[in-house]
Amino acid sequence: MRLKTLEIKGFKSFADKTVINFDDSVTGIVGPNGCGKSNIVDSIRWVIGEQKISHLRSENLDSLVFNGSKTRSASGLAEVSLTFENTRNLLPTEFSTVTITRKFYKSGESEYRLNDVQCRLKDIQNLFMDTGVTTDSYAIIALDMVDDLIKDKDNSRRKMLEQAAGISIYKTRKKEAKSKLEATEQDLARIEDLLFEINNQLKSLESQAKKAEKYHEIKNEYREVSIELAKASLEGFNLSYKDLNEQQEKETDRRHQLEATIATQEAALETEKLHFLEMEKNLQQQQQAFNELQQGLRSKENEKNLSAQRIEHLKEKMLSLQQFLDRADGQQKGMQESMTFTTQQIKEEERVLARLQEEHHQLEQVVTENNAQLEQARQQVESSRLAFQQTQRKQFDAEKTVAVADTSVANLQRALQQLESEQEHRESQNSQLSVEREHKEKSLEIKKTDLDQLQQHQDRTKEQILQTQAILEQLRGELAEESRKLDAKKNEYDLLKSMIDSMEGYPESVKYLHNNPSWKSNVPILSDVLYVNEEYRQALENVLEPYLSYYVVDNLADGLSAIELLDANKKGKANFFLLDQINAFASSDSISLEGATAALAVIEVEERYKNLASHLLGNVFIADSQDVLQNSQGQIIIEKSGRYVKGKFSLSGGSVGVFEGNKIGRVKNLEKLLQIVQTQGEKVERLRADIQVRHNEVIAFNEDLRETALRQTEREILQLTNEVFALQNKLENIAAAQLTGKQRQNEIRQQIDQTLQSVATVRGELSDLTTQLQENSQRLLVAEEAFRAGELAYQQASRQFNEFNLGVSRQQSKIASLQQEFEFKNSQLTDLLVQIADSTAQVKETLQLKEESTLALTAIEQALADLLREKDQQEKLLNTADQSYYNLRNQLSEKESTIRLQIKEKEQVEFLLAAIKDKLNDLKLQLAGMKERMNVEFRLDLESILGESRATETPLEELQASVDRMKKRLENLGEVNPTAIEAFTEMKKRYDFILEQKTDLVTAKDSLLKTIEEVELTANQRFLDTFEQVRAHFQKVFKTLFTEDDHCDLVLEDPSNIAESGIDVVAKPKGKRPTSLTQLSGGERTLTATALLFAIYLIKPAPFCILDEVDAPLDDANVGKFTNMIRQFSENSQFIIVTHNKTTMSTVDVIYGVTMQEPGVSKLVTVDFRNLQ
Repeated sequence: MRLKTLEIKGFKSFADKTVINFDDSVTGIVGPNGCGKSNIVDSIRWVIGEQKISHLRSENLDSLVFNGSKTRSASGLAEVSLTFENTRNLLPTEFSTVTITRKFYKSGESEYRLNDVQCRLKDIQNLFMDTGVTTDSYAIIALDMVDDLIKDKDNSRRKMLEQAAGISIYKTRKKEAKSKLEATEQDLARIEDLLFEINNQLKSLESQAKKAEKYHEIKNEYREVSIELAKASLEGFNLSYKDLNEQQEKETDRRHQLEATIATQEAALETEKLHFLEMEKNLQQQQQAFNELQQGLRSKENEKNLSAQRIEHLKEKMLSLQQFLDRADGQQKGMQESMTFTTQQIKEEERVLARLQEEHHQLEQVVTENNAQLEQARQQVESSRLAFQQTQRKQFDAEKTVAVADTSVANLQRALQQLESEQEHRESQNSQLSVEREHKEKSLEIKKTDLDQLQQHQDRTKEQILQTQAILEQLRGELAEESRKLDAKKNEYDLLKSMIDSMEGYPESVKYLHNNPSWKSNVPILSDVLYVNEEYRQALENVLEPYLSYYVVDNLADGLSAIELLDANKKGKANFFLLDQINAFASSDSISLEGATAALAVIEVEERYKNLASHLLGNVFIADSQDVLQNSQGQIIIEKSGRYVKGKFSLSGGSVGVFEGNKIGRVKNLEKLLQIVQTQGEKVERLRADIQVRHNEVIAFNEDLRETALRQTEREILQLTNEVFALQNKLENIAAAQLTGKQRQNEIRQQIDQTLQSVATVRGELSDLTTQLQENSQRLLVAEEAFRAGELAYQQASRQFNEFNLGVSRQQSKIASLQQEFEFKNSQLTDLLVQIADSTAQVKETLQLKEESTLALTAIEQALADLLREKDQQEKLLNTADQSYYNLRNQLSEKESTIRLQIKEKEQVEFLLAAIKDKLNDLKLQLAGMKERMNVEFRLDLESILGESRATETPLEELQASVDRMKKRLENLGEVNPTAIEAFTEMKKRYDFILEQKTDLVTAKDSLLKTIEEVELTANQRFLDTFEQVRAHFQKVFKTLFTEDDHCDLVLEDPSNIAESGIDVVAKPKGKRPTSLTQLSGGERTLTATALLFAIYLIKPAPFCILDEVDAPLDDANVGKFTNMIRQFSENSQFIIVTHNKTTMSTVDVIYGVTMQEPGVSKLVTVDFRNLQ
């Protein structure tokens, strides 16, 4: 597979339609910066499916469309078409030429097309899978991608090796399997949850179903007993209903008799009650007058009693006031004497307080003096302690200074001894190195002489190698061309053989007969009988298309046997030419037509089939032009390419399909192709033999180059030079170290003297500080003893002062209490004098009120005697009327009692009737309730069992007890789910079904895990094999681009995890030891990345490779190596190089110059260097 053409229109800076024809080997693209070179690379990347807009150096898809310039309007469409030649059938398609097109409209629409047929991006990705042609493969390499490869950005090294290993399909399968596994695990989790939920429901439904079965069992028994109870109850209802009806009639008659008697007696009673009411009214009037008189009498008696009580109260008040006045005189004298005594006590206690306050003042002065003495002693202690601490600190500093000085002197003396020892060692080493340097210099002179001789011999041999290599390159070019032809013919042969084996294009019935051993295997098909030159194939196939799948049999019997076989196996229909019939009607007449070629003249056919060919093509001619159509006289005229076919009265034609012209002469074509392949193979083998002979000559010359001896001598010279240089450096270093050591010894001796002088002064100060510290310690002890004595005296004085102060406070409290007591007694005396004055005034007022009350009482007693006499007279009259009234009322009461007894008797009768009626209603209600219960509980009509006899003789009470007991059992069961049994059965079926699904999912999961494991093992093994091959090639190519002494390697970062392990690149040019690739120069990094890419090419060469300014960091020498390597690899791959380097430009076959003569619009200029030679 190779790139053929690239067509760009409206993409970025390419406003006009631009077509680039790529050379088979190396095509160069050059031009100044900003002219649009890299836009060509972007267009290729875009058309093969790049989706990341950043990789196209744009912000959005709209920016890919030509945006216009000062003189041009913007384009509405970006279109790129890339055409491949599928020479080796690397692409999985039958087309020999494949064109992919990608379009994007400014409106936002886009489309992909494959051979001008609309398709999806996925179709294009599948087409290029594992061919090395993808957006992220090593087919398109820019300078920044080289840097990404060095830095291993986004694991780019591994991705390239995976593409070379062809494990993309395994990763896809693994990803799909993992996706299915994840879905299966999710389904399993859901089924587990579902099973758990259903299991819980099953447990509940199982208990409910058992409960429902128990309920139905009791309910059936309950129904039978209830029906029996209803029958027994109906018998009792009939008897009770009859008795109650008879009793109701009897009591109704009795009630009517009582009602008549009561009515007669009540009428007589009403007449007597009218007379009684008049008598009662007169009696009430008399009673009212008597009550008024009696009320007046009571009022007078009350007035009399009140006057007597008032007089008595006034007497008691007079007595009480007189007694209070007598007591008040005695209290007044006692209180005056008590106040005098309290005044004397207050004066005496105040004298005691004055004496105590004077003593208190004296004690306070003593405490103040002791406190001042104590404070003075404390200050003395603090000053002594401070002096002691300062002296102690100075002594510590002096001791530390002396100790540090002693240590420093000791260290300096040890360092001085060590330096003296090193000086002696360096002097001995200097003499040894001087002798060794003289020996190495002599050896170096000898090796330089040997190198001159070897180089002269090598120059002579290289001339011979160049002559042989020129011949070898010519032979290799011929071999590549002949190999391409051989591969094309082999592919054509394989394709044709595959079509013959699979009977492609023929009906199923024809294929069945061809593959069936029970029918004749040597019977040919018409398409295999004929052979025609390629230029006439399509034309004849258009004419013979209906007959090409006909079998050619000898006679009718052969055809019938085939038809019977097809019919027996239901394989469809087939058609046959009968040779014996055709030969019987053969005609030898030949027809010619001016300006046309007879179809029989361009075919090849065996003798036995010539009559058949004449029958089919005898009247067929091939026209060179349309003029023949006008002169045809009933013949069939066909155009050479098959565009039209003219019959006697008809004309058909149009475009010819891509796959038309593939049936006629397949077998004969296969035989001829086999001969061509064999002939071409022999030619290729001869070229390979010649190349091997020349190659052996080159090897012989190379062996005679003594390259190894030359390189060995150069290495030895370089090694000796380095050793001499190293020895000289060592000698210079030793001399410098000797000088530095002497200077250091002098400095150390000076430091020792200075340290000893400075520490002598400090030692004298230390002795003085020790004596001073002892004196300060003694003074501190004396001051602390004085402070403790003062503190004790101060505490005793403070204690006495506090105790005396407490006594003064108690005395002051006592005086205050006596003063409060005096004030209280004075207040009480004042209140007593006021009360005595008030009581004397009340005595006078009470005497006056007593005289007035005595006069009023005498008048009230006279009026009361008159009212008593009038009361006696009216009381006698009232007693007589009252006696007559009560006699009549007693008579009426007796008659009312008689009537009430009769009414009560009537009420009893009515109550009995009501009871009888209630019993009848109860019977009816019981009957209705029984009817309703039987209907509701058992859906049974009570009337349907009225005439039925009882099944047992069980008493009614036992039946009722049984019914109550069963009803209680039903109630004890609680709520019963009537559908539980059916629901349990359905749920159990569902549980079993889901359990089967779970088993299937577990099996599927195990299968997926096994598939993933197998895919991983296969992919890992292929990756490891590819890695080892790339590693070996990388080491070889790296040394070719650098030198044989340079070291490189590929290392798996995590060998335990091959599927995910990164790849580390080790590159160490001679004389350098970088810890990472980033420490190499730009050119070295580029060469290292190039070596890795070419190592991958050796494993699986990509059909083409685009290099976008990859050689920019390289110098001229390395560019030469780079271009030589590209030229070597161009034998198997096609290279397109975008470059600025003149050396690179000189190595390409065809160069395209990109210019921007019109601002913003890119143009192409083509130069073919091969035509200039």
